[in-house]
Amino acid sequence: MVAPLKQVLVRSPDSSFGNADPTKWHYISQPNLDLAKTEHQQIVTILQKEGVDVVYHDGDLPDHVDAIFVHNPVIITDYGAIILKMGKELRHGEETAIRDKLKSLNIPILYELTGTAAAEGGDMLWIDKHTLAIGRGFRTNQEGINQLRAALAPYKVNDLLKASGTKVYTYKGDEISRKAEGGATCLTRPILRDEE
Repeated sequence: MVAPLKQVLVRSPDSSFGNADPTKWHYISQPNLDLAKTEHQQIVTILQKEGVDVVYHDGDLPDHVDAIFVHNPVIITDYGAIILKMGKELRHGEETAIRDKLKSLNIPILYELTGTAAAEGGDMLWIDKHTLAIGRGFRTNQEGINQLRAALAPYKVNDLLKASGTKVYTYKGDEISRKAEGGATCLTRPILRDEE
């Protein structure tokens, strides 16, 4: 997470943010929308000055006050986006909106957390291209960590195999491999091999 930025997704503060109930959203006090917009524009200007392509995610998300914090509903990998599942119940629904935005940008969706999993990007830090540190707590539970580990495992392995000179093929296995938990080896029964 220290490599130079090329493109970022942002969301402008909107009326739901300006009308936030501080008690409900655990804010110190109600934000001033005009000042918040000015502050946000300052961040965008800094990014653009550094040559970063700033993409806005300003679709309609009424009552999603925290939606300006676009870091939390998704993580990006070299193979596509992983759509997380917000631990803060008031933020449920942001995941779908950000997934749709990423799809409109032709960013592939690698995986989406399901069931009881909860994980937020604010609890994660890419240490390097192969190491994702995840903090477990209120917003990210063990099931979320387990699903992230499973989603990323085939890739932390593919890179190592490729680096060793091994030819690696991948296939889309949403229906067979992800849902039914059967990989390529389970789909074949070798009956003869070349012994050279």
